[in-house]
Amino acid sequence: MLSAVSEKERRQGGLSRIMTAFSAPLLRYAARLLNNTSLAQDAVQNAWVKLARRDPPPEAPCDEIRNWLFRVVHNEAVDLIRAEERRRRLHEAYAAEQDTATRGALDTGTDEREALVLACLPALPPLQRQVVLLRLQQGLSYNDIAAIVGENSSYVGNLLHHAIKSLAAEVRRREGEHHVPL
Repeated sequence: MLSAVSEKERRQGGLSRIMTAFSAPLLRYAARLLNNTSLAQDAVQNAWVKLARRDPPPEAPCDEIRNWLFRVVHNEAVDLIRAEERRRRLHEAYAAEQDTATRGALDTGTDEREALVLACLPALPPLQRQVVLLRLQQGLSYNDIAAIVGENSSYVGNLLHHAIKSLAAEVRRREGEHHVPL
């Protein structure tokens, strides 16, 4: 039992010395690679986990351990960059898909009119805009919208009524600006 405790203490002491010696350089390196301190901390943390699982356990800082840690942090950083790039591409594809769906849901028969209605949406207060999009884009019922926005369904109906009136007025106003009498 005594040898098991001392082995555990020896291992923890070695890891602690290594972390003290290499934490700052690894974090600087990862932060420069990733251009993001939070992701850099993740990369270094993953390297520490891999080091702790390494067999045989390291006992003290040395060039071999330093080189291994920098290689692991580099690989972790590359993995994080790839993951972020995949996530960014998925978000862009989703946004493009939603933009297409919004245009289809608010189809007025003409591209000009549709573009005008979409351009008028930001004129609405955020809650009214949310209710309009949930109703027209997603086709949700008043009860479903009420559950999402945290209001009752009759208030959702009221919000939708006023939003549509405001949108119609804004569309008419903008159409009037474009028609110059001769």
